[in-house]
Amino acid sequence: MSQKKIAIVGGGIAGLTFARSLASSGYDIHIFEKTESFGEAGAAISVFPNALSVMDALGLLQKVLDSSGQFQKVFLKSDKGTVLSKSVPRGDYPLVCIHRRDLHKILLDGISANLHAGYAVKSLSSLDDKRIQLDFENKESAVFDGVVGADGIHSVVRQSVIADGKPIFRGYNCWRGVVETDFDIGYASETYGSGKRVGIVPVKDGVYGWWATCNEGFMEDDQPEGTKPKLKRLYGHWHHPIPELMQNTDTILKNSLADRKPHKGWSKGAVVLIGDAAHPTTPNLGQGGCIAIEGAFVLAKCIRKYGLTNRAFSRYEVLHYPRARAVVKQSLLLGKIGQWANPILVPLRNVMFRLTPSSIAMRMFGRFFNFRASELEV
Repeated sequence: MSQKKIAIVGGGIAGLTFARSLASSGYDIHIFEKTESFGEAGAAISVFPNALSVMDALGLLQKVLDSSGQFQKVFLKSDKGTVLSKSVPRGDYPLVCIHRRDLHKILLDGISANLHAGYAVKSLSSLDDKRIQLDFENKESAVFDGVVGADGIHSVVRQSVIADGKPIFRGYNCWRGVVETDFDIGYASETYGSGKRVGIVPVKDGVYGWWATCNEGFMEDDQPEGTKPKLKRLYGHWHHPIPELMQNTDTILKNSLADRKPHKGWSKGAVVLIGDAAHPTTPNLGQGGCIAIEGAFVLAKCIRKYGLTNRAFSRYEVLHYPRARAVVKQSLLLGKIGQWANPILVPLRNVMFRLTPSSIAMRMFGRFFNFRASELEV
């Protein structure tokens, strides 16, 4: 009896995690990536305990820890540097940050799958109840017993399953960078201004990842002013080391922050969605990548038990949808509060942060951090 063939559309973190989670289960796995090579953008990503537990189950935990930076403290600050809140997370796994490129490489190395770069999916069509044909932009096509859409927030696969149009722009853009420094602040922080925020996370050995948000139009261009002059104008007066990090960063990425309203129905026939294709979220909780890793593992766990069936897809959605929905909604709320620009609401927000005990904040985040997909009964 021939192996059943599974196509994973998208060679990012969600797709690779799913492939590794399903390894040795008897499936012929093919991963299709639309770009000409498998890789990730030059930015940092937080990998919190719920995602680290999956890395542990896959035997990759030590590799992730060796390539990442841990932070013992998390500060919330005003743009002048006033500490609004300090938290000390505790748990069975640390809080770490890693370069996306390094996490991607860890997942890719030694993966048991057929890799196809330069294959952008143009369309999907159902041949019968059990087989799906993928047609690619390069004029090639292939038939599979199952298709996993892991092709991100602008997912082509999603449109064949849910068809809910374009993502929702949330009114602010984000710059991101990774930079090597000659200092070590030893903690993670998020700084709040008026309609602007900056986050800093340690990656490893004096390397830091940073991001900055600002209320402005969709895909607003930094030209002719230039990205660094604009960032200096917007954040040059903010506390150390924010201006230095921005000024010394060689490659700065920018994107408009968007998500989608949570929507059930992640599968249709032999097609199922994971990661940002299923539940795209704004990054305000640092859980976008984490919940994608978690969901990919849960789907693989369901397929291992129930086979490549509607029962497996349904069980995956029942288990994962409530958590993904909570992340999307909570992250959207935090983003709205963080981007306040009203001169009355901004100081009110800062006072609220100062008066909220860190234990309460940790309990709120704990509902996401403390979940263990590896222990889930499917």
